[in-house]
Amino acid sequence: MVTKIAYGADSVTYSTFDDESTDVLRVNFSPDSVTVGGKVITRRKDLEQQGYTFDDVTRVLTIRHTTSRDVDIQGESGQVPPSYITFDDPHYPAGTRLSGQYPSGVIDWGDDQWQIGTPNGKFGTFTLTLADPEAQHAQFSFYTARIFDGLDVYNGADANATILIRSPGIREISFTIKPKELRRLRTAWRDTSSQIFFDITNGQELRFDNLAYHR
Repeated sequence: MVTKIAYGADSVTYSTFDDESTDVLRVNFSPDSVTVGGKVITRRKDLEQQGYTFDDVTRVLTIRHTTSRDVDIQGESGQVPPSYITFDDPHYPAGTRLSGQYPSGVIDWGDDQWQIGTPNGKFGTFTLTLADPEAQHAQFSFYTARIFDGLDVYNGADANATILIRSPGIREISFTIKPKELRRLRTAWRDTSSQIFFDITNGQELRFDNLAYHR
C-alpha cells in the first residue's frame, strides 16, 4: 500500500505502508539514482535482494526495498514538461462563454463554442464545458503552433461518451469515457499544430480540465 507519493518532471518520491515491498512503476524517464531511506540501491538483473530493475524499452521500473518504506527516484528524460491551462487562472465566473483568447496569447477558443463550468463530479475546481451540451463538434486554435498533449475529462452521464481528437496532418485518436469516469486523455503527438478538433458523441455531461501542451 502506497501511503503518499509526489511526482516531478524527472522524479517520483513515495512511501509504502511496510518497509519490505516490491513496487512496479512505469516512468517516462531513465532513473539515474534510486534511494531507499536515503541510501542508494543498485540496479540488478534480478530482485533476490534489495535493488531495482529497469526495462529501457518499456520503461518499467521494479524496486524491491527491505530496509525502509521511503523511496526516492531521480532521473533524466530530456523531455520538456508540459504547461497546463486549469481554467482557474485567470478566473472567469461559471457560465462565461470563451470568445477569443484565453489565457492571453495562448489559445483562441473561437466564437462561443466553449464556456467555463462549475466544479462538478470528480473535479473540485472550475472546468471547461461545451456551451451547447448537444454539440457534436468543437475546436480551438493555438496562437503559435504547439504540441497538444491532451486534457482531463469527466463523464457525469449514465452512458459512454466518445471523443475523437484530430489535427491536420496528425493521426487522429479516439477515446471512450465510461459513466462517472475521470480519465486523463493523452495524444502522444510529437508534432506541433495550430488547430485542434473534437468530434464528440454523448457529450452532454462532459467536463474538461488541465489542458496540457508544450512547445
